[in-house]
Amino acid sequence: MKINTKRIAAGLLAIVLAVSLAACGSSNNESGTKGTSNKNESASKDGQLKPVTLRFYFPGDKPQATDEVWQYVSELTKDTLNAKFEINYVNWNDFKNKMKLLQSSGDNYDLNFDGNWLDFPNAMNRGGYLDITDLLPEYAPTLYKQYTDNNLLDPIKVNDRVYAAPWTVKKTSKPIVWYRGDLAAKGGYAKDKVETVEDLDAMLHAMKKADPAILPISFRPDNWFGDISRVFQEKYGYEDLNFHGLVVKIDDPKHTVIPWEQTEAFKEYVTYMKKWNENGIIPKNLLATKGTEGDFSAGTMGAAINQIDGGILENPNTFKPQIAEQGAVKTWSEFYPDSKWVLESPLGNAVAINKNALNPERAIMFLEQLTTNEKLYDAVMYGIIDKTYKADGRKVSYMDGQGNGQPTNYLDWAGQWGFWRTEFQKEDSSRTANYFKQYDAFINRPNNIVSTINYFVPDQASIKTESAKREQILSELGLLLMTGINIKDVDKDVLNFITKEKDAGTDKIVAEVQKQLDAYLAK
Repeated sequence: MKINTKRIAAGLLAIVLAVSLAACGSSNNESGTKGTSNKNESASKDGQLKPVTLRFYFPGDKPQATDEVWQYVSELTKDTLNAKFEINYVNWNDFKNKMKLLQSSGDNYDLNFDGNWLDFPNAMNRGGYLDITDLLPEYAPTLYKQYTDNNLLDPIKVNDRVYAAPWTVKKTSKPIVWYRGDLAAKGGYAKDKVETVEDLDAMLHAMKKADPAILPISFRPDNWFGDISRVFQEKYGYEDLNFHGLVVKIDDPKHTVIPWEQTEAFKEYVTYMKKWNENGIIPKNLLATKGTEGDFSAGTMGAAINQIDGGILENPNTFKPQIAEQGAVKTWSEFYPDSKWVLESPLGNAVAINKNALNPERAIMFLEQLTTNEKLYDAVMYGIIDKTYKADGRKVSYMDGQGNGQPTNYLDWAGQWGFWRTEFQKEDSSRTANYFKQYDAFINRPNNIVSTINYFVPDQASIKTESAKREQILSELGLLLMTGINIKDVDKDVLNFITKEKDAGTDKIVAEVQKQLDAYLAK
């Protein structure tokens, strides 16, 4: 589908006139700004869209060929977008703070990657994102139809409004572990699977015994739920609301909202973290290193909690040569294989428009063209053929000297997931036809269920202050518990955390979210 720029430009001029006559074409609400179609979309005299520069932000390190690739993207969309692109990357550890600073300062960048596991709830708390409910059908009709046909918008609405453009991929984060099976066996772990918390504990200690120099496991403790805590979440059957550490029991027909720190699962999790910290299973300075102190392929890290992708990726060179020569074996196992797990919300990976975006309409037009133009999609995802990747039919691969642990100049760039479109995805050396077959079989099992609360997203307009205080206590005290740092007595320390969170207003948060959830489900 090719967008008729002359028709759009004429429509935009009419909209600008209508908005100026109405004197007030947009309104603010407590969650964000309602989008209108009167920003910088006027056409030039020849009917073409005026040139703009779209500024995007993604987490991770900037690939070398980024600027060249996005110049190519600009050339591909010259007639339909007339936009240049300024692509910015921010280190993972700094990404959330950078987005907070930009949004709070009134910066007019256009779009950034986000997700309910990253910073979306906090961004909504500070009113960081634009209401795109009305802009999506106007400027991205094909994408909007995909969303509505697959019911991807209703589950992500806040107070019946849309503040993000989700990906269209079906996903599960049901926890699995991949680990050095050779070291586990050498250290005395006799099972061929790791299916429970107790199995995980035994396997990690076995690896530590086999190689005291190795870091058995690493993770990033920067939120209410990290990789390891998801195992405890599954053991006890909790569904994460993706909202300031609140959960419900999967099998609870009343859908009672509970703070995570008040569950039996949290206390057991802290108990294990204390043990693992003291036994050297996790680094004692984990909060400072933030999960960057081990490398599985280099043989300095023994295991990681991951999702099914991490288990079935068919990388023929998982380990660096010297580690492979030592007989290293990558083994993976699913935790609690018979337990239910909730499929990811569409907000699992998404992109959002900054509330102060200079060119929101043009950014949404870009999302539409990613959905309708496979050549453009390939350019954004993979770069320039025979420069940043090679293509063989529907299979893409690294250029010579790249990949498999070597630096890449573009392919596999971080933050692309919010742009993924199932119909355009390509195979590669890791995501082969067999990978997609295994993934589909895994994700479509009956114990992978849709949300018991329909992916409810609360409106926190009335609890902004309490939510901010709750997050502050998490940063000051909760993360210490979650990494086993300075824990004297688990019962007392957890109770102290619960008390401080209550003082911060947790009871008010729970009451408000419960009220909204009950009304949402009743409707």
